[in-house]
Amino acid sequence: MPQPQQRVSNQNWLWLIILVILTGVIQRPLLKLTTPDLGSRLLWSGVYLLGFGVTVGLAAWVYHRIRPGWSRLTPADWDLMVKGYLFILVVEQLLTWLNRVWFHQVSTANNQAIADLLQQGVWVQILLSATAICVSPFIEEFIFRGILIDGCFAGLSFWPPVIISGVAFALVHANSTLASWLIYAVMGGTFAYIYRRTGKLQSTIILHGINNLLAMGILLWGLYR
Repeated sequence: MPQPQQRVSNQNWLWLIILVILTGVIQRPLLKLTTPDLGSRLLWSGVYLLGFGVTVGLAAWVYHRIRPGWSRLTPADWDLMVKGYLFILVVEQLLTWLNRVWFHQVSTANNQAIADLLQQGVWVQILLSATAICVSPFIEEFIFRGILIDGCFAGLSFWPPVIISGVAFALVHANSTLASWLIYAVMGGTFAYIYRRTGKLQSTIILHGINNLLAMGILLWGLYR
């Protein structure tokens, strides 16, 4: 008979898989927002927002079953967050240059897919920007840091879950070159490192939100300049 800890781990894996599938499904209504019919746009906008609401609520519930409660961020936590994000920015610039020089790609496939969606109109731009900045960081951090590390790999030493988290984070983002894949792997791994050091998921949720804010700002600026 499976031991209690094994059953818990298996449940966490099941929830992880369900949530990863949901993160892909909840994006689909955006493709319906190009219709000229206002009623249809409102309906699909509601479905889109409802999907994000259900997914973030479910992810939060699963995570807090594994690790209940929140702790306030300390000055040391903020110091680590700043250093970690600066590291991400430096590595990202180097890999972006490498991606352009060696692979002749000016943007990652993931960012290009988002840019293509943003060209579908203002309605899509508002909804996609709002969820990317305010909701997606919660969902992805609950999944790839909280549930994956504490729920599925709680028994491992420090570094293996950090590496696994980075790899998993990169795999769910669209990439067509090694350099672009490494951008997301380094970002996910750094977030995992910060989470393991602080033990506070809000540390990476904040950084993830800032990163998405900057990314969406750059994409929208490129669209309207």
